Amino acid sequence: MSELLRLTNLSLTYPRQTAPALVDITLSLVPGEKLAIIGESGSGKSTLARAIADLQPSGTQVSGEISWPAFGRPAQPGVDYGMVFQDPGSNLNPVLRIGEQVGEAAQRHLGLTWRQAEDVALDLLKKVQIPQPEAALRAYPHQFSGGQRQRIAIAAAIAANPRLLIADEATSALDTLVQAEIARLIQSLVTSEKMTLLFITHDIALASQLADRIAVMHQGKLVEIGPAQTLITAPASAYTRHLLDTYIDLDAAPRIALGAS
Repeated sequence: MSELLRLTNLSLTYPRQTAPALVDITLSLVPGEKLAIIGESGSGKSTLARAIADLQPSGTQVSGEISWPAFGRPAQPGVDYGMVFQDPGSNLNPVLRIGEQVGEAAQRHLGLTWRQAEDVALDLLKKVQIPQPEAALRAYPHQFSGGQRQRIAIAAAIAANPRLLIADEATSALDTLVQAEIARLIQSLVTSEKMTLLFITHDIALASQLADRIAVMHQGKLVEIGPAQTLITAPASAYTRHLLDTYIDLDAAPRIALGAS
């Protein structure tokens, strides 16, 4: 099976900084896989997600390679990958109606008429379980709760049927119950839409339930990567063991029932 995404010796240094934010990252994703990236704040996990999505600021020094073997060309945002951020406000324009924001991606990338794109937007709002979706098309972001705004942001991210969904701390700004709902939604959509998932999180318990593999980052470096349950139960690196000991007792932690509907 051809890899969807391959990173080879990727390093990145932000403008006006001497210390690199990413150091020699090499990893790959195959179609249909769910990979979680975990690490402390400042470890480089969100920087990695933004580098993959080509969202680094102007003047950033990048070396190494980001390639998309399954496409045989550079990936196109919106079409090949969609991205969901921690703050739904980063995805949603406060002055545009929801239908415009979700439908715009479908219209631009799929070549639809506006009426067709609005139908796609309505279907997506139903899919992400927004109450009264017909009315929601005409509403504005401030009229929804944080969890509902994140659902709408997810709908916009997948409007053009991307192969890869990048979720950058997409649950961490929400309360515990809403986190579980959004995690279940992401899991369900990735399965039903046959997407690949790159899930950035500091929540080790959630990563262990959601991902096939987990990668651990520290100070911009990839410390360890492996099957989720193996990494959690038998970590190879001292740093991963430190994370597990310091951040969460997986045996005592409340489990999120991701299999629930």
